[in-house]
Parts: sequence; C-alpha cells; structure tokens
Amino acid sequence: AMPPLGSSKKSARACLVCCSSTSASRMGLDVCRACSVFYKRSADNRPKICRSGTNGCLPGKGLNCKKCRLRLLELAIKKS
Repeated sequence: AMPPLGSSKKSARACLVCCSSTSASRMGLDVCRACSVFYKRSADNRPKICRSGTNGCLPGKGLNCKKCRLRLLELAIKKS
C-alpha cells in the first residue's frame, strides 16, 4: 500500500542557525534552505556589522543580524 500523499518518513530537525524546522540536510548540515542560501550569498567577504553591537546575537527565527547568522553557520560547518 502506498503512503498517503504529503506523508513523509523524514523526521523534521531544527536548523542549527535559526531553529526553524528542516527535513533535508544541506551542505552536510541540518540547516534550512533560507540559511543555506544566505551562506552562499554572504560569501562576498565584505565586512558585516552586528546589529546589537555585541557579536553575540542568539539563534532563532528572528535572527536578522547578518554578522551573527554568518558566524553561527561558520561554527556549524567547523564542528561537522
């Protein structure tokens, strides 16, 4: 018997950067599509400035600080 449409055996995992759910591994890591695309677009080596000025913005869905989001992605890549 075929499983119902829309059902999947993949388990949802949390993105290592923004904590949103993701069911696919990108770049060999559990990162969502948005963070994966962000990383590829941020590879321009231009300096980024932390929005809060602390260089320690916490991960989460509202992570709009480009510097800290990129830092979290790079940490996840180094740990893998």
